[in-house]
Amino acid sequence: MAQTITYRGPRVLVGALAHLLREEGVAFDQPPEDRTDLDPVAVVLIEVRAGEALGPPPGAMIDAAVAKFTKRFGDDTALIEIADTEMRPPS
Repeated sequence: MAQTITYRGPRVLVGALAHLLREEGVAFDQPPEDRTDLDPVAVVLIEVRAGEALGPPPGAMIDAAVAKFTKRFGDDTALIEIADTEMRPPS
C-alpha cells in the first residue's frame, strides 16, 4: 500500500517538506518543479511507496516529518493531507 501526501501552501516551503521527509527516511520520487509558474501557492502530490527497509512504518515517518514541518513553520502555513492509496500493477 502506498501513501500520498498532498501539500497546499507556499511554493518556497515545498523543498523544506521534502527535506524533512528524506531526513525521516521516507523515499519518494521528487515531483517535477515548474519554475515558470509564478503562483505563490503550490499544490504538490507526493507518492510514497513502502520500501524494504527495516525501521518504523512509512506512516510513522511521514507523521514525524509533518510534525517537524508544522512545529517549524506553524499549523496554518500549509495544508498537508496524507491518504492511503492502493498500488495498481503497471499496465
